[in-house]
Amino acid sequence: MSYLTEWITSIILFILLATVVEMLLPNSSMQKYTKLVIGLLLIVVILTPILKLLSTDMDELFAKMTTHSSYTSKENTENLIEMKKKEIQASHAAYILNKAAVLMKEDVEEELRESYGLTVKDLQVVVKNEDQLTEMPIEENIESVVILLEQAEKEETAIQVIKPVQIDTSRQKEPAPSSREEGKIANFLADRWQLQPTNISVAVEGGD
Repeated sequence: MSYLTEWITSIILFILLATVVEMLLPNSSMQKYTKLVIGLLLIVVILTPILKLLSTDMDELFAKMTTHSSYTSKENTENLIEMKKKEIQASHAAYILNKAAVLMKEDVEEELRESYGLTVKDLQVVVKNEDQLTEMPIEENIESVVILLEQAEKEETAIQVIKPVQIDTSRQKEPAPSSREEGKIANFLADRWQLQPTNISVAVEGGD
């Protein structure tokens, strides 16, 4: 509002000044040129604040557009970096879990074969927080271990002579380990892996 008041005041003062100058000038051929100059100056006085106002608004608008564009570009860059960071962390976590599963399998496989006649078919490790895999020992971060076992194949030490095949219907298939034996296996695994037996789920393929 003050800007408009100053603008109107400037126009009024210029008109009064032009009127006084016109009254002081003698009647001559130069008077019409003087009026032309005064008219042009009045137009300049009227238009200058308008042009200045428009110029200021355009600059501010351009500045806001530039700032918004810069902010959007920065935000997109940060989002892209965050996505790449999460992808790298997920890939690293998957590698650590896979490596831990392989080491845990190798640690118990021989004794499982010798003591229970079983081999590890599949082993999955579930952790509490994948973000802390590189900050704390893996065994402290394990939430549960799911292990699937199967009967170990008997190794033939020598080639035997083929004998006639006789089918004995009275002989039943070798039973799979009972739930009690699975509990013993879970205790054995918990002792080797330094975990609680309740955190280990044992399943034997072909069992009840």
